[in-house]
Amino acid sequence: MAFNKYFHDELTAIRELGKEFAQRNPRIAPFLAVEAQDPDVERLLEGFAFLTGRLRQKLDDELPELTHSVMNLLWPNFLRPIPSMSILQFKPMPILTEGQRIEKNVEIDSVPVDGTVCRFRTCYDVPIYPLEITHFERQDRPSGTSLNLVLGLTSNTTIDELTIDSLRFFLHGEVHVAQALYLWFSRYVESVRISGIDELDQEVPLAVLGQEAVAPVGFADDESLLPYSEHTFKGYRLIQEYFSLPEKFHFIELINLDVIQKTIAQRDDLEGIKGLKFDFSFSRVLDKHVSPSIDNFRLFCTPIVNLFSHDAKPIRLDHRRTEYRVLPEGSDHQHYETVSIDKVEGWGHEDHQCREYKQFESFDHAHTINEAAQRMYYRQRLKSSVSGYGIDTYLAFVNDNEDAVIPQAESISVSLTCSNRHLPTMLGVGDIGVATGGSPEYAEFHNITYVTPSFTPPLDQGFHWRLISNMSLNYMSLCHLDTFKSILSTYDYRSYYDRQQARASQHRLDGVDAISASSEDRLYQGVPIRGIKTKVKMKESCFSSEGDMYIFASILNEFFCLYASINSFHHMELTGVENGEIYRWQPRLGQQPVI
Repeated sequence: MAFNKYFHDELTAIRELGKEFAQRNPRIAPFLAVEAQDPDVERLLEGFAFLTGRLRQKLDDELPELTHSVMNLLWPNFLRPIPSMSILQFKPMPILTEGQRIEKNVEIDSVPVDGTVCRFRTCYDVPIYPLEITHFERQDRPSGTSLNLVLGLTSNTTIDELTIDSLRFFLHGEVHVAQALYLWFSRYVESVRISGIDELDQEVPLAVLGQEAVAPVGFADDESLLPYSEHTFKGYRLIQEYFSLPEKFHFIELINLDVIQKTIAQRDDLEGIKGLKFDFSFSRVLDKHVSPSIDNFRLFCTPIVNLFSHDAKPIRLDHRRTEYRVLPEGSDHQHYETVSIDKVEGWGHEDHQCREYKQFESFDHAHTINEAAQRMYYRQRLKSSVSGYGIDTYLAFVNDNEDAVIPQAESISVSLTCSNRHLPTMLGVGDIGVATGGSPEYAEFHNITYVTPSFTPPLDQGFHWRLISNMSLNYMSLCHLDTFKSILSTYDYRSYYDRQQARASQHRLDGVDAISASSEDRLYQGVPIRGIKTKVKMKESCFSSEGDMYIFASILNEFFCLYASINSFHHMELTGVENGEIYRWQPRLGQQPVI
């Protein structure tokens, strides 16, 4: 419950119930019945309501001293806000004549919003080449569909001078079109014919690749949107990112493209190739209501997230308070929200020495008595903001025994990772594209999708207790349908605040009709191994499209694979209840160690 509701409840009780109490007990409380408009009296009443409201909120806060400590120690990411996100595209400039690699974590600024620039950082490594999509064509056959993409050069170079290992496409545009394309590229690719375009605009066959040339994107550890603790199960990260930015998984990657350079090098008549044509042949006809265009395919894209390094306002540690509020630097601290505390240092006013404070909820504690006497720690507490807008971060300073420290007065400096709260939601398409010191000089860039809202973790409603209970699950617990749905809904932060999102998420979860698991034996490199086969049934009508259901199931497949133990494997099979379509994923070896 927001604090303002506690405040209004207490103020109403003083004014209405207090008057009724005074009427029944005039000798005990005669002044409660007096309707006074004196501003000093009103100030007193509001002050009492504020204090008693805080007391009631404390009684209802479900022991954050315990849950926050456990979460900070093992799964600190679930105590952090979900910042705003979007998709950004790089476009090569004519000065780019060879392939370059734009490393992740490049910072990009937005246009100012209310006087504050929102800073984003990229989440994927982006190999970029002097290429652009110049033509798209669709051809339907009785047995399937062909999609042709032609790529031209943007600078004075040739294809044989480029070393192209892979190309990544973001499936842009209307959601149902992007989801359908993802399904077709993931399941129904028969072949990928690659041709070169010579100086006479003639097609020159270069190579033919199979369905293994198309790979999914977004599931690898180095493709995460949010910083995650090493102790956290990565399957929960995928679920959280899926609910936060579904477009993160609307990527496909063409791999094994080094065959282009090998073919050109083996033939003397292939010099001067100025373009490439990719002919994707599918074994199933693309639905008539799906009308892809050239705009649905974007090169050199990456998700971006509103995270950046920032400093907090200095804290004067005079030991007159048990907790100190952390306020990010800036003319308006409401434009910034603390996502994580990266470093805490203190400067002594007497000995003029610098001291680094370690986080108390960590595994970095002193091991000897002498070390324990010298080590100091900080404890982090999160509280719902009194303004009802986000969460506030507080620090307490303790020693190894968790006792409050009373050394000399110090000036505390805090290094943070921050977001801009809800400020980025005021940005539109194309508003994130201002260069910084680390952005590439050979490419233009801007966001091509709308910016998602930012959401804070719900600090009430038993949220943390549900998270803690999820951490003790085993694989068989996931086969209980109600338990499985509850797990998925826990990581959808947006549904706690957005009623429309909550209804859409619940409708999607209602589409999971049944889950069952059985053991399965296979030969792997000549060795028999036993794994788990999970069968999932879903109702297509509970999803916006068949592609929507397939992407959701792909997340679940990765989730189950990450749950499987080492020396085992997982194999998932999805059945559509209404149309009878069966989808199977490649069996994957497990990654969880057996204890």
